[in-house]
Amino acid sequence: MNVEVAVPSILDRPLTYLWPFDISPKVGQLVEVPLKNSVTMGVIWSLTSNPVNSTHILKKILNYYPLVLPNHFIGFLKKFAEYTLTPLGVLIKHVLPKEISPPIITSAEYVFNVPELTHEQCIAKDAIVNKLGEFHISLLDGVTGSGKTEIYLEASVKAYESGKQTLILLPEIALTAQFRQRFEERFGKKPLIWHSQITPKQRNSIWHQAHQGAPCIMLGARSALLLPFSNLGLLVIDEEHDPSYKQDEVIIYHARDMAILRAKEEGVHAVLVSATPSLETIYNVKQRKFSHLKVNSRFGNASLPTVNILSMRGLKKTQRPSQWLHPTLFEEIQKRIINQEQSLLFLNRRGYAPLTICSDCGFKITCAACDVALVQHKNQPRLHCHYCDFTQPIPEVCPNCSQATLSPCGPGVERLSEDLASLLPDARILSVTSDLVNTPKRTQEMVDGIINNQFDIIVATQMLSKGYHFPNITLVGVVDADMGLNGPDLRCAERTYQQLHQVAGRCGREQKPGTVYLQTYDPDHLVIKAVANWDQESFVELELEDREQHGMPPFGRLSSFLISGRDNTEILSFCRKLLHTAPKHSDIFIMGPVPAPLSRLKNQFRWRFLLKYPKGFAIQSFIRHWFSQVTKPHSIRLIVDIDPLAFH
Repeated sequence: MNVEVAVPSILDRPLTYLWPFDISPKVGQLVEVPLKNSVTMGVIWSLTSNPVNSTHILKKILNYYPLVLPNHFIGFLKKFAEYTLTPLGVLIKHVLPKEISPPIITSAEYVFNVPELTHEQCIAKDAIVNKLGEFHISLLDGVTGSGKTEIYLEASVKAYESGKQTLILLPEIALTAQFRQRFEERFGKKPLIWHSQITPKQRNSIWHQAHQGAPCIMLGARSALLLPFSNLGLLVIDEEHDPSYKQDEVIIYHARDMAILRAKEEGVHAVLVSATPSLETIYNVKQRKFSHLKVNSRFGNASLPTVNILSMRGLKKTQRPSQWLHPTLFEEIQKRIINQEQSLLFLNRRGYAPLTICSDCGFKITCAACDVALVQHKNQPRLHCHYCDFTQPIPEVCPNCSQATLSPCGPGVERLSEDLASLLPDARILSVTSDLVNTPKRTQEMVDGIINNQFDIIVATQMLSKGYHFPNITLVGVVDADMGLNGPDLRCAERTYQQLHQVAGRCGREQKPGTVYLQTYDPDHLVIKAVANWDQESFVELELEDREQHGMPPFGRLSSFLISGRDNTEILSFCRKLLHTAPKHSDIFIMGPVPAPLSRLKNQFRWRFLLKYPKGFAIQSFIRHWFSQVTKPHSIRLIVDIDPLAFH
């Protein structure tokens, strides 16, 4: 008998091998096979009795293992690869275990500390529990601080008690620190956690625990979706709107969308959770594809904070004590210090300054390998490219005119913190960015320090804009509310609204009322007004109307090609050839080739195509046929992104 085996490689198809054993093979079974000059592990993808070319001698499978991946998981992987156009061998590489021998695994036994839920929370929890054991998609939509986490944790308990596994996806590793603490308080033990920073031993143990099917509750980053759960009962995607769920390297996929696909394949209830759901999710609710579980009130009598707009128009620097803050916001920070309350200042720029410029000749210091400005850092004095990781010392004179007139331009978190430290020397100030808080240990120290009131002012990037619960933060100031409104992205208004809404929700989460200030040069902008009035409905209605007029998602679909390489002339020649060979179809509109907004990264020139087409169009077949008409040079890289989120 012959078997098709998927092996970890760059291949887009399984390879045929001879099955030499008396025992019958099974689809999903792990085997050991020869591949070129080495031996590798693979997965039996299908059984075949098709004759092979007589001139070709099949290699034999060397060994088989008792481990068999579940049929529904194999079905999910097949559809995953087909939809995302991921080469099969690349996907399998991320699925296989590092070790075959399963460690001794004890079943997860929890000590349940049952919380007291509100009436609204109970209704939402019961709706989730009633759909356990069948394919269903729910949106758990609640204002920030409404206790959405407790709702789905309670549902996870019910899934566990019925003998099922629960996977809770979180958008970023940083969120697991406080979540882990809440989990331990709730269940009496540490949760199983899957992300890129766990040890090989932990990865092996969790892989086998998922495969063995013992009831458990697992927290995971997006890659946990590729674990071989054999007994999944509930799939939760927390902060479902978060762009971190989109992976744009190696395997290009959106974890939220693939989670829904997996739930469908396995007959599982998927729960999408957010205070600011994505427009795609809201549209699916309106189309009655998803059920809508709404929680309107904050937990424990806490009220939503008051949001105020501070116009920076015409405000002279001589009129304000701080170079970067409106006088009203600065005054409110001082009041919070006197009252022993905490303030959170949100500025989504790492480092000291986003740009270093010569005030004499106007020269800007940019990265030698990327078409971006180097970010100035002062804590560890250097200029840093956040794309290719290049660093250099801060020069004393301008490289262009040799004058000592280099100046940092604009504020980053470090510069704002320095400014506040000089104005409020007794204030305890904490800077939070991914450069400074970059390990689980540092994240836990940061969370503990804020909760224990070791800091008066926290200056942070988007790391603290979501998911965290800090009872003593009563003031949030958004330093540059306009920052994301003018990007080259169709979702820039949606993302800005979500981010501002989320960061506003970090204050007033318990008994002390909260106040939010949005600093803006465009106080009449739709997004700014919607955040200030907590008016999500009006924003969503207008944004959906605009998307529909232009046939953009969720009403139409997009795919993109990113073509990159070191020789710009060769890339452009290939792009023209690609355009020339494109199949003609009345339903598809091909835009490009054009230079990418970031036209050079890591010494690679970058060009883009964007494909726009109606829902239901078989884009994967179209792309496969298109690519079969042209030969790509080995020196050029072509990345296909189905349903892209980023366009840089």
